[in-house]
Amino acid sequence: MELQISMIPSPEDPPWRSDAYQSELRNLGVSLRADGLEIREVGSHSVREGCVACISGEWRVKIGATLGPALEAPVGSWLQARRGRTVRLTIGETEADVRTVDELTSVIKIAKSYQDVAEGEY
Repeated sequence: MELQISMIPSPEDPPWRSDAYQSELRNLGVSLRADGLEIREVGSHSVREGCVACISGEWRVKIGATLGPALEAPVGSWLQARRGRTVRLTIGETEADVRTVDELTSVIKIAKSYQDVAEGEY
């Protein structure tokens, strides 16, 4: 089972294709992988809106035992770095937009419970 995370920039963020914003997304992706998460980038485009090799800021993450701690620190830091940022978490047909680390933690717990039920471990 996978959880899709989509980083939604704040109106105060630099433009999506700017070096500054792309650097933040790349650093976030590196942090997620460094924490041992199995992630795949989705929605990336080699050329989008004039941006060569830009990344979308969307990843699919395999839900597992380490999901909570591995997501909370890097994604929480990204959220807190600029007021107005949002992370959209999607699992199956369910979506949740989170704006704080507490909301993120709650949704991750729900996602893990959803996986346990789906796998018959309830």
